[in-house]
Amino acid sequence: MQDPIEKSRDLVGGVVVMALGAGFLLSARALPFGSSGKMGPGYFPIILSVILIALGGALAIAALRRSSSEGSFGHIAWRGVLLVVGAVIFFGLAMEGLGLAPALFAVVLAAAAASRYARVRTGLPLAIGLAAFCSLLFIKALGMPMPLVGPWLSTEFWWPAASSSLQ
Repeated sequence: MQDPIEKSRDLVGGVVVMALGAGFLLSARALPFGSSGKMGPGYFPIILSVILIALGGALAIAALRRSSSEGSFGHIAWRGVLLVVGAVIFFGLAMEGLGLAPALFAVVLAAAAASRYARVRTGLPLAIGLAAFCSLLFIKALGMPMPLVGPWLSTEFWWPAASSSLQ
């Protein structure tokens, strides 16, 4: 038997999944649906949205059927929440200035620090490997117009007079 905390998590999780599915369904309804033989651009998003709504509904109904009392969420790991959300915001703000590799390196380290089980010896190789892989994939293989290392890491950004006097 589940405790009240797990029951309420299942209920809220089901409602959140249903809300995400409904949001995607609303945004995809403007696209032509097509048919199974000739799929339009809205076919796949609409089908996935309906599946999301159905799965979220099944999860919420199962939680309601099991629950006999309301539970609370319990302890919220604020350190993890703040580090993960802060890392995403940092990436959005700093990617252009730092470049893809350094920004991604910092984000992976921050996300790894969000877990109480992660250590530096596992987070550091993961950050290096993921930054290198994403740099190769997005910049080299896909040719996306992103700076590998941004202007914030150049000497001209920090010492403009020194770099002009060197020339």
